[in-house]
Amino acid sequence: MDILNGLNTPSFELFGVASIFKLFFLIIIFGYLVYAILLALRVRILNDTVKASSNKFIITLSFIHLVLAIIGSFIAVIFVLIG
Repeated sequence: MDILNGLNTPSFELFGVASIFKLFFLIIIFGYLVYAILLALRVRILNDTVKASSNKFIITLSFIHLVLAIIGSFIAVIFVLIG
């Protein structure tokens, strides 16, 4: 019966190797989100200073990149926290 005593008992390590890697990946994901937001702001600022015919396409592309970065980062955070 000693074999069954340890079943279904989760073990949580507060400062293990896995938690350090999770924190590292979360910092990288946060940095990428900040980069995507700053890229979108830069494109909008450049749109105000330079007038060209392809500005709408570039702004739309920047917005799509930002949305995909947010959705992808959310999914990556879920995978990192589950794993």
